[in-house]
Amino acid sequence: MKTIAAAPILGAAQAFSAPEASKKLPQDSKPREKQNLVLLFGDGLSLSTADYVDALQEIVEQRGIAEDDYSLGGVVEELEGRMARALGKERAIYFPTGTLANHIAVRQLARDRARVIVPNESHLYNDSGDCAQQLSLLNLVPLVSDTATFTLEQVKDVVERTKSGRVAAGVGALVIESPVRRKLGEMFDYGEMKRVCSFARDNDIKTHLDGARLYMASAYTGISPREYASHFDTVYVSLWKYFNAASGAILAGPSDVIDGLYHTRRMFGGALPAAWPHAAVALHYLESFEADFGRAVQTAANFFSLLKRHRSFDVEPMPNGSNIFKLLVKDTDLDRFRENLRAKGVLLPQPRPEWGGFLLTVNPTWNRTDPETLVAKFSESV
Repeated sequence: MKTIAAAPILGAAQAFSAPEASKKLPQDSKPREKQNLVLLFGDGLSLSTADYVDALQEIVEQRGIAEDDYSLGGVVEELEGRMARALGKERAIYFPTGTLANHIAVRQLARDRARVIVPNESHLYNDSGDCAQQLSLLNLVPLVSDTATFTLEQVKDVVERTKSGRVAAGVGALVIESPVRRKLGEMFDYGEMKRVCSFARDNDIKTHLDGARLYMASAYTGISPREYASHFDTVYVSLWKYFNAASGAILAGPSDVIDGLYHTRRMFGGALPAAWPHAAVALHYLESFEADFGRAVQTAANFFSLLKRHRSFDVEPMPNGSNIFKLLVKDTDLDRFRENLRAKGVLLPQPRPEWGGFLLTVNPTWNRTDPETLVAKFSESV
């Protein structure tokens, strides 16, 4: 297995730019981290191309990068092992996208029982192009709820209706997503989660956790990713949302589900010839994420407490929320306020004029400032 040396890394890595960064910010010639920018949106660092190259260069110089071969071996295998242990599972496998990880998980779990219970607001049901239905002939059964949480009674109703059908069609798998992106980071109630998963286990229904943002939920609930994952057969975790990889996902679960999935991954066109630029960066930021994000959560909490004393601002948490908050700005031109803050190195997302403010997302870039300094910049910008 080759280990990548420092010299070639610049040319090889320039194509890898964090998607969130390219959507939200212009490409900077100077790394954003060195500009000390505080980004009040996005779950991760929103690395620019220059930031990404710098990160790869640092990894090469500090420890080297063992290359993979079509997403097998090398640093990819190292990342898989690390994530399996962190999530308390026997095995883990790298996928290039979360869409594919979720799809393959329910495909494997459902087997010959085609019905899969999913949240109505889930990514798998709404944002994956009916991949499970069209490519794996699964029948997704959405459970509608006003919140991120569906109930055990809803699950029982689907199972009973399935049993009473004149043609046998069993429920093979059940999916829970938490936090839910379409609900602005709202989390699935943990008590209900445990009851649903216990019922599923007793009725031989396999369970999958779409935990794309699982590590952020843990920072707000105090429930570890491992404990969350313990209630499910399989769990998916994003590598780019907060571990800053240009792309990638991890699917973890028991050996009899994960072993051999590299064949399915390749069948679906997901065996990247070289996944090391993704895996190496994810592994690098995984090392310190929980500590870094924990500090950012505390910084944000102190900032919100101080900011509420200012007559121009108010902050509202989401119901059962995670890292997304409503910032209300009173009697102020939102676009001008945003530009004033930008000049001070604090970047806001697009304003929400319909309710007079912005959606703030807590991420590790909040560690580049302190609550008092951030409040002062807000106060000077209105």
